[in-house]
Amino acid sequence: MFFTIPRAAKLVAAISLGMAAAAPLAACTKAPEKAAVPAAPAPLPLPTTLLEVMRASVEIPADGIWAAQSAEKLEDPDWLLAEQDSIDLANAATLMTLATTGAKDAEKQVNADFHNWAAEIQKTAGVLRDAAKAKDQMKLGMAADHLTDTCQACHDKYRPEIPSDGVSRYPFYPARERKK
Repeated sequence: MFFTIPRAAKLVAAISLGMAAAAPLAACTKAPEKAAVPAAPAPLPLPTTLLEVMRASVEIPADGIWAAQSAEKLEDPDWLLAEQDSIDLANAATLMTLATTGAKDAEKQVNADFHNWAAEIQKTAGVLRDAAKAKDQMKLGMAADHLTDTCQACHDKYRPEIPSDGVSRYPFYPARERKK
């Protein structure tokens, strides 16, 4: 009796035999090594005090947000500035938690509540950005109120003698007028 093996079965058998024969060879060869990825350099240290970070990087965009909140109607350039201010606030929240050069900065920065307030500012900045992109003045206003509450809670604990710098960047930095 003569049996014929279908062509597909012959192909499967040949592939199986070939793989079985190649297996010992594969075990002897080394996989190519991945190129080593250089470690990222350490972040640059902040060369400023926490107060300087707050004045230049938090108060200025917060002032812009509060100005947008109090405006009767925002035009397209105003919405773009509100979006920029929200991005600046989100980034400033991270800067607030990094080591700074002020003599008493670390006393604040090591506390969980300080980090929680910074995280809340960053989260609120995201809501502000969404509101600016959607041109939703009501949502922007509610988020701006929350920003005020968050800032005030932190200032009540860490700067009770001077709760804020007057909610204005002036006289620290001059006014920057938008040219048309």
